[in-house]
Amino acid sequence: MTLDIGCGSRKTEPDAIGIDVSPDSAADHVWNLDRYPWPLEDARFSRIHMSHVIEHLDDPMRAMAEVYRVAADGADVFVTTPHFSSHNSYTDPTHKRHLAAASFEYFTGRDFPSFAGSPFRFDIVDCTLTFGGNLVLDNLGRLISGASLKWYERHAAWVFPALDIRCHLRARKQP
Repeated sequence: MTLDIGCGSRKTEPDAIGIDVSPDSAADHVWNLDRYPWPLEDARFSRIHMSHVIEHLDDPMRAMAEVYRVAADGADVFVTTPHFSSHNSYTDPTHKRHLAAASFEYFTGRDFPSFAGSPFRFDIVDCTLTFGGNLVLDNLGRLISGASLKWYERHAAWVFPALDIRCHLRARKQP
């Protein structure tokens, strides 16, 4: 089963269960995502989409703990958010967070303590950046970030700004 968090007016997959704060959305559950727990069953979803949502939330770590709770073991979780170097990250005044691709390392539980003592673990399957339409600058940014995402974010992100981060995570519930 698929979950679309912050589904808006159109779900990523037509048969997905949607959850969104707006009563005018395509949501099956109208819910403020900053209220926990979400009204969803534990370990129910094998695919979870979260597009342009995490940057709006008060506590992304708590939200990801909730994503982990509703994810089945091995669930694929797809998160898209503006990259911190994107003008889109700062244009919307409702954005509370500006994330880097490296931010997703926090969700693996490897190098950072788990949130509030309740361990959640995601493996990063893939984490890439998208770029706009400028042929020269975007291709240089894509080339540099493809060679070393960490180097790109430390040294080149403000010169060759990205648009979005697209991170594919996998819930790991078994040791």
